[in-house]
Amino acid sequence: MSVHIEENADLHAKDSGLKGNLALTNITDLLQFLSSSAKSGMIRLVSHPGGEEGSIHFVAGELVSAASKNLTGLQGLADLLSWDQGTFHFVPGVAAQKSNVGLSVQHAIMEAVLLLDKQARDNAATLKTGSEERSLDMQQTERGSTEVMNDLLEIPGVDAVVVVGRDGFVIESAGSSSRVNIDELGASLAHSVNGIEEMGSELNVNKFQDMFIEYGRAVIMCRPVGDAVAAIITPDASKLGIIRHKTKKLFEELGQSF
Repeated sequence: MSVHIEENADLHAKDSGLKGNLALTNITDLLQFLSSSAKSGMIRLVSHPGGEEGSIHFVAGELVSAASKNLTGLQGLADLLSWDQGTFHFVPGVAAQKSNVGLSVQHAIMEAVLLLDKQARDNAATLKTGSEERSLDMQQTERGSTEVMNDLLEIPGVDAVVVVGRDGFVIESAGSSSRVNIDELGASLAHSVNGIEEMGSELNVNKFQDMFIEYGRAVIMCRPVGDAVAAIITPDASKLGIIRHKTKKLFEELGQSF
């Protein structure tokens, strides 16, 4: 993580500030880098296009405050996590006027992602009117599974995407991972998912939604897509929060193909 940031940000001796581009270094990686380095100071962010400003303050690696436009606290952080274009500038030693977060970086990121999920659900609920027309439009512009899986591969932290049938056979895959044997993974996932659904059926809770598995030297995130199961392979758990948020709509689209 720190290597990625150092490769895509310039450390200026004049103000000892770390500067970079959000297109090359996403905010989640930046936050985790500063936290692991126990930094104190302020990240100033400017979105592109639009020039909207945001800020995040650290004290000894803990995230103490966040603001984006007129949003503060976790709501401000959630908004900033959705930025993927713009610039950042970390200036050490700049203190926050007041604390509105006060959480570890990992905890703050997970809470912000939950807020983003809730906002997405609320927005979907307000758009029920005309849903049949939108559904028809979606069918007319439906993309193939290969195109959707390639979009999933573009998400930072995703090494490979695999769609597995309930019989354990790999239906389709994209990307590659030196950490996982894709064919063996298919059989293991099918066995795990079928077992979970059987247990859920006995408990009258038979709707499988998400599953996270440590598999060898990788972490697997699984979700049902139609009659199959899609799996995201990532090297570690540090990016699972943002991956879960960014894959949600793509998984829904992928389900139309299976």
